[in-house]
Amino acid sequence: MFAGGVLPRWLFSNDPDRPPALYEFYVDSFWMDSAGAWQEPVRPPLRGSQKADVAIVGGGFCGMATAYHLASLLPGKRIVLLEGARCGYGASGRNGGFADPGMPGLGWVYDEFGPEVARAYWDATALGLTQIHAFASEYDCDLEVNGSLELATDEAHLDDLVAQQRRYQSMGLGAELLDRAAVRRAIASERFVGGLRIPGHAILNPAKLALGMRRAIESVGVVVSERSKVLAIEPGHPVRIRTEYADVEAAKAVIALNGYAPQIGLFEQRILPLTNYVCATEPLSAKQREAIGWNGREGIADTRTEFMYLRPTRDGRIVFGGESAPYFYGGSPATGVYRPSIERLQKSLLVTFPQLEGVGFTHAWGGTMGFTRDFVPSIGRLGDADDVFYGVGFCGEGVVMTQLAGMILARLVAGEEDSLTRLPIVGRQMPWLGPEPLRSLVVRLTEWALVTLGVNPVR
Repeated sequence: MFAGGVLPRWLFSNDPDRPPALYEFYVDSFWMDSAGAWQEPVRPPLRGSQKADVAIVGGGFCGMATAYHLASLLPGKRIVLLEGARCGYGASGRNGGFADPGMPGLGWVYDEFGPEVARAYWDATALGLTQIHAFASEYDCDLEVNGSLELATDEAHLDDLVAQQRRYQSMGLGAELLDRAAVRRAIASERFVGGLRIPGHAILNPAKLALGMRRAIESVGVVVSERSKVLAIEPGHPVRIRTEYADVEAAKAVIALNGYAPQIGLFEQRILPLTNYVCATEPLSAKQREAIGWNGREGIADTRTEFMYLRPTRDGRIVFGGESAPYFYGGSPATGVYRPSIERLQKSLLVTFPQLEGVGFTHAWGGTMGFTRDFVPSIGRLGDADDVFYGVGFCGEGVVMTQLAGMILARLVAGEEDSLTRLPIVGRQMPWLGPEPLRSLVVRLTEWALVTLGVNPVR
């Protein structure tokens, strides 16, 4: 029992560094600025009484991918996509810009079902990257397939990388172990003691991809309604969806809200909304680029529990994020900039590359992710409803997985079955997270342990 018989104030949402939970419009995202997203016209919201054959709630990658594939599977049907702000506004346009096949959930599939099923799962996620290539061929999104580096900051993590390489080999996939000298040849940083090079991973500008996907779904007849914040969803025949301006009746509906789903009362004890923070440097000078090496332009992540990731941009910046993943009481989505995370993140970049001391930071932004307790996504039908479908729990690794999720959801809505709809993540029950304030207490204690026990140092 806490002193006075009450829970401590820090458990709740009175953190003075937390930005207000406002329905904000502008996000200081380098991706959105460089894509010209703010200059793109916002599609008008639906108003009044509306009908649809399929209504998709959420205009991120998952919702747009579902709409794109549904247009092919259900030609002539009225497909309406409802987005609360603008397409790509949430995690889809705010992430670090990594497009990695196999993520998330590959480890769980491997452990539960073995290497053969895990390879099938990896191949399925690779279809998501193939779809991104198809979008990129028509709508440039700065896509580069340079592979990735997973780098150990501590000798204790090297055994994990060896085990990971063996798992890849058992699935017939290549991954190269790097010793300290090999890491130095890849990047000029003393922070790392070894690593794993994984081919086939990519980087991109996610806001450009989102804008391209919006154009793609409109070109195949999908009705895109932006500024259409959904307030309530009532399963039934038909499904009834209430927005700020309209009432929509649909034969079927798809929920593609990920970390925002709890805001309308869905998956409140199954999905944990955590926040990712990201920064962008100014364009590096030729001298700075030479000082850090990194000629392969791989995406990089370290092996700590709360890791940092970083990647180069087309115009010579570094975009980097991670280091912390704050949870705000009640699963409230975090918007804007959270100073403690941004300051920790910028410090970590200079620990990685001290030769960049004095570099300027031009952008800093945050966004809400959706995590399951076991870091595995789930796609399927909503409870007993046979006309409402969902895809959630992309666990901060959703750029490729949401493309696959859209393929699966389109098949489920259309009543088709194939190897994708039989993947282990389809129809999977997400583990229970518990109610508030228990949920916040567990998260806070975990954060405390990571810092106090030295599991996640910035060093």
